Amino acid sequence: MNGGVTARMLPALLLLLAGGPAGTGCASAARRRSPPVAPAPERAAAVNPTNHVNAGPRTNKTPRLAVDPTRVADLQTREIIQLQESDGTGVFRRHTRFTDWLDRWHDRLYRKMDNAVRRVDTMWLTEEAQPYDYKLSTFKLRLLARYGGRSQDGNSDFKVKFRADMALPGLGNKLHLYVSNLEQNTLPGEDPTTVDADFRMGLRALLKTVRHNPLDLGAGVRMRSWKPVPYAEVEWRGERPLGPGRIRLTPRVFWEHNDGYGQKVKLAWLWPVSKRKYLQLLTAERSTETTGGFELEETFRFAWLRSGLKRGWVLQASAFPHYKQSDWVWDDFLLNMTWRGAFYRKWIYYTVTPQLQFPQEDDYEFRPSIRVGLEILFGGDLADMI
Repeated sequence: MNGGVTARMLPALLLLLAGGPAGTGCASAARRRSPPVAPAPERAAAVNPTNHVNAGPRTNKTPRLAVDPTRVADLQTREIIQLQESDGTGVFRRHTRFTDWLDRWHDRLYRKMDNAVRRVDTMWLTEEAQPYDYKLSTFKLRLLARYGGRSQDGNSDFKVKFRADMALPGLGNKLHLYVSNLEQNTLPGEDPTTVDADFRMGLRALLKTVRHNPLDLGAGVRMRSWKPVPYAEVEWRGERPLGPGRIRLTPRVFWEHNDGYGQKVKLAWLWPVSKRKYLQLLTAERSTETTGGFELEETFRFAWLRSGLKRGWVLQASAFPHYKQSDWVWDDFLLNMTWRGAFYRKWIYYTVTPQLQFPQEDDYEFRPSIRVGLEILFGGDLADMI
């Protein structure tokens, strides 16, 4: 083959190697022939920097911002190393072909999603925008299955929950774009499988206030009956010592077109009884213009945790009354016990929750159920159990 043909074929070959639409077959073959995964620190040297470069001429001849691929790869590798650490307690503890495939899949998918966000963030930036503030995006996926429960919820259910928190330092240093179907305005102790999906997309700014307590500002659109509805929300989170424990106050105010204003307040006191045992007393209240009253939650939790507040056993007892038109109504009583453990490393966890409910619609007769879940992290931290 002559040199001219080779030169003309070079762009097509580069596109194939980069995993473009025309290179799907080659990329799949490369994955089948890939050797077993190396430990996370050694894999850092194998990162393809071309995935992170945004350099190139713009149509108006102004140089486009070129992201430093080495710095991006270093940040991503540090995050992946933390997530792929193991404390030897997971379901899969040995290196096998399956676990090596899991590591490769997790590594590649996280880098691709984070790089895609960064390409969009720097799309309109020029070299004059330097210095660029390098930040990582986080993505979380949660799978939930339930069998049994209240009669109005059916005998079983399966739900997929997700949240993408995408950093946009090029647009604003504190600005994030998020896409989520997690309901933000429910009471904290409710069964998550009984809450309908709440798909929303918007911009969020996280600010620091007095004593570094965070203030979260957000606005965007949520989908209701497949129609976009604008909304706005403000949440403040404060924490301070109180007696032998710490008290956390989280007021939240939200507005939605057609439904008006609403608010939710959560007050929780956490007492570390010993190094791994905790007691929590939680009171929550929610009200909106459309409900014409307010809902309450009173929850007691006892936790026996294995590492921080992320893993272990939690026993919960909750009551859910509401007040409307000068009357008190007890909606539900709930008793459950949750175990959360590592399925494999620190980026994939499983939960098992046997539960008893005494709902009003079933004349307060007990309704047993069991809930299992799987949580997958692509960056970020696992939520606390209490």
